[in-house]
Amino acid sequence: MRRNLILVIPIFAFAANSFSQSVVDIAKRERTRQQAASSKVVVTSNTRTGNPVESNTSAAPPAQTKAAAKPGEILDKNGHDEKYWRAAFQKAREDAQRSAARVELLDLKVKQLNTQLLQDSSIYNRENVIGAERTTTQKDLEDAHKSADLAKKRLSDLEDELRKAGGPAGWSR
Repeated sequence: MRRNLILVIPIFAFAANSFSQSVVDIAKRERTRQQAASSKVVVTSNTRTGNPVESNTSAAPPAQTKAAAKPGEILDKNGHDEKYWRAAFQKAREDAQRSAARVELLDLKVKQLNTQLLQDSSIYNRENVIGAERTTTQKDLEDAHKSADLAKKRLSDLEDELRKAGGPAGWSR
């Protein structure tokens, strides 16, 4: 049994290796497909001025045509490239992290004020100073929770927007 297993494993490994596509082959095929699909620009001379005039042979919008002229650049349906999406996702993640850190900080401050309220023996200080500060901090904490939820929602909306625009999912990372 062991001997048969030793003979079968290399056969399966060779078969899997011989039928797999390399990433380079897939990228070359995609690049040639995109070049074939890109719009063509026809240059004719203007008879009055003698200057060349460019005209697009496809019905693509000018922003897409101009950006599609760069070789090897992939665009989504809205004409945005990978750089645009990565910057948008980076900003959204930074906002979400900043909001989460603010929530955590305010939560710790509320806990600290609750501890002070229980430990302080001065009635005036406890009710007027610490109580008022605790109330405002709790209100700030609720606002921070709302902004953190909005930041998370913005991140998920941005992912949906990328998906609807037809961009690769890797641009969100």
